[in-house]
Amino acid sequence: MKDHFKQVLFVSPHYGLRGGMASVLQVYSKNIQHFNYLPTYYNKNTFLNLLHFTKALAKLIWIIISNHQIKIVHIHTASRGSFVRKSVIALFSKLFQKKVVLHIHGGEFKEYYRKAGFLKNYIRHILKTVDEVIVLSDEWKIYFDSLIGQQKSIIVNNPVVIPASITPKPIEYPIKVLFLNHIDPRKGIFDLADFFRDNKAWLQDSFELLVAGAGDLGKLKKFIAENDLTKLIKYKGWVSGKDKEHLIEESDLFILTSYNEGLPVSILEAMAYSKPIIATNVGGIPRIVKPGENGWLVKPADKDSLLDIFRQVKSDKDILVKYGQRSFQIAQDYSPVKVNEKLGRIYDDLLTPNLKKLNNNYEKAQ
Repeated sequence: MKDHFKQVLFVSPHYGLRGGMASVLQVYSKNIQHFNYLPTYYNKNTFLNLLHFTKALAKLIWIIISNHQIKIVHIHTASRGSFVRKSVIALFSKLFQKKVVLHIHGGEFKEYYRKAGFLKNYIRHILKTVDEVIVLSDEWKIYFDSLIGQQKSIIVNNPVVIPASITPKPIEYPIKVLFLNHIDPRKGIFDLADFFRDNKAWLQDSFELLVAGAGDLGKLKKFIAENDLTKLIKYKGWVSGKDKEHLIEESDLFILTSYNEGLPVSILEAMAYSKPIIATNVGGIPRIVKPGENGWLVKPADKDSLLDIFRQVKSDKDILVKYGQRSFQIAQDYSPVKVNEKLGRIYDDLLTPNLKKLNNNYEKAQ
């Protein structure tokens, strides 16, 4: 297969930012030899963001005009303002007759579309106008195909770097449970904090919740202090790079109790370090968390099921080793090499249409 990446321009928020989409782009940047990249967002104030986006749009036009090698614009987006900004990029790219791939991240698109009002027709128009729509799970494929009115979307896994080596960690009490994500009610962190408060006496000395991420820190710290949970819940701040790797290695069990998701990079990162997973059965999570194999699935805000899981772990902590080993095996399918191969086939389809039937047959065989 040809290396089509030199013909692709990636468009996304700056990958130095915080969040799952930025993490995905960081992996791309380190594992794609010809990584042409245009950031459109820096997470500053509204005026500066608008100014930067205007400059990015002008730069996009310049790149398209001056660099004839670029034939595909691969746009990474979420919902709300992110989608609106990226839709402008998509329309300009199509105006200059470039192929456009719209890669949708995040888990709140359904809610965004439901409340979009008069923008619903525009959203569907953009989805129909682009050449490919990339999604993160079977559930999202069904949803976006229904919006578009045809079988157009394709599933591409988020990539995760697999560590070259992992030092086995003995499971000892207190079992360290890691929450590594945004401090936001939609991520279930405050449901989890309630669970630790309501079961404080039983959990004490057996479990310890490590929390890392940015967001509503004031509310979380106040809750911990007011409920005397400083021995049970420990906030580690925002972590990245080696600090994040060390925190994942230090933990025994990963937990994410979101209300909606795409395919969380944080779960994949934990699995790459052989960690068992507790998560909610939303979005693409059931693709990677298999009950009875590498973890447990619960409904959002289901504290009774959480209690059953923690009781099981407390009575048999060795199950964490077994589930962790299976997590590592599943994570291999999300390596950058395999994800890049999938992207390469998509680019083949766009640039060499006569190969599309061959690649479609390949996908069905996988």
